[in-house]
Amino acid sequence: MTRPSGSDHGNVVRLPVAATTTDRLRTGALLAATAAQVLVPVIGPLLGQRPVGEVSKDTPSIVTPPDWAFGVWGPIFAASAGAAVVQALPGQQTSRTAREAGWWLAAAAAGNALWEFVAQSGRYRATPPILWGIVAAAGAAHVAGQRSEPTAAGRLSTGSNGMLLGWTGLAAAINTADVLLDIIKVDPNSRRGQAISLGLIGGAAAGVTAVVGASRRGAAAVAATTSWGLSTLAATTPRTPVRLTGWAGVSAVAGGLMTRIAKGRRVVDLLG
Repeated sequence: MTRPSGSDHGNVVRLPVAATTTDRLRTGALLAATAAQVLVPVIGPLLGQRPVGEVSKDTPSIVTPPDWAFGVWGPIFAASAGAAVVQALPGQQTSRTAREAGWWLAAAAAGNALWEFVAQSGRYRATPPILWGIVAAAGAAHVAGQRSEPTAAGRLSTGSNGMLLGWTGLAAAINTADVLLDIIKVDPNSRRGQAISLGLIGGAAAGVTAVVGASRRGAAAVAATTSWGLSTLAATTPRTPVRLTGWAGVSAVAGGLMTRIAKGRRVVDLLG
């Protein structure tokens, strides 16, 4: 007979915890949402929808990174898929990481799929609230990740979500700036337009810097994708105010990461 707990030469013996119905439902939701966020951009155009990139170009912008910068979604999707599959493995469904962050990870992935569908359908003005919802879900998962187990599975989950949080935090600000200026009929190149756009970008950089500086786990993952977006924007824009704001944001985020490193965080903890 196996003991529920006990001691073997001073070591506590722990029995594996059986997965509950809630665990299985959460795992299924995460797998489905993770698959959906990858499939919607592929299936949409086949059903007559326009690619997200084409739709977004209908709205003038001075703060959107170059097209090739959005290739960052490849690593984000791949890492998220890996984390979802790992959480579905026997023994992982009942882990602390899965139970505390799983539903938030599923919500963020589902939000991505919804954002893609709405954008591809041409309703670009409706996308900012969805993006901020993704940021909120990814942020909640990041908070849960600070308490996750220091295992490979826990680090993969925290790291992949950190990449998503860093990118969508910046993307939500850019999306909001572009849609807001389009709604109020303000030219992005005007002084007022630049002030609104750069104010939102600067605010996003400040927010990410605060998150990175306060994160015990996954700080580098968050910093990496935000810095990628800001640096590609700054390196390719012909507009000096945008360039200065972009590089200032990169410097601020790097400063937040240096703060974590100075506190003696291990590299593996910074990644996830």
